[in-house]
Amino acid sequence: MRQSLRPGLIRPGGTGFDCSRKQSDELLQRLAAARKDLTNAVDLIWATPSVLARLEATGTVSRETAKELALTGPVARACGIATDTRQDFPFGIYQMSQIPVVTARSGDVYGRTLVRWLEAEKSLEFLEEQLRQLPSGRHATHMGAPARESLAVALTEGWRGEICHVALTDESGRFSRYKIVDPSFHNWPGLAMALRSQQISDFPLCNKSFNLSYCGFDL
Repeated sequence: MRQSLRPGLIRPGGTGFDCSRKQSDELLQRLAAARKDLTNAVDLIWATPSVLARLEATGTVSRETAKELALTGPVARACGIATDTRQDFPFGIYQMSQIPVVTARSGDVYGRTLVRWLEAEKSLEFLEEQLRQLPSGRHATHMGAPARESLAVALTEGWRGEICHVALTDESGRFSRYKIVDPSFHNWPGLAMALRSQQISDFPLCNKSFNLSYCGFDL
């Protein structure tokens, strides 16, 4: 007997299926559970002086260096640079409902930890707000054939920072070139700068505070 497969959620022009009220209610419950678990874990960090002392002034990257290296995402925002693709180039829902951009000034492991926590809080609030007011109507729009001999650039904000997609089509409308630039491509030099004059024991802290992708650099 042939079994039908449900389409993936993200599709060209929208989503593969709509979100029912039952599904949104279940997602809200899961988000509440995730918020509780995350808050309990992060509270242990803020309430432990020895942990805070270990994070502060470790792996510092200055604002000037961050700008020179074109760092992106939470790493840049931890250096006081208020950059976010959703704010700088708003698209879709972000044109109407924006997530506040949070920054820190220290540029160290503490700053990167703080920014990630604040962004997690803001993201949870954003998701809960959207799930409570899902719009009616179609969940997907028909997409026409790709344009011929054209160049398209798309910017999105991933959890590591800005992700850039560049596509070139040939005379028949098929992809002739496709390039992805992952935020790790920009941020690996920042990790190298953060490790200068640091002890070997600081490497795990710095490495995980950047949390970069090896394959993302080599795309």
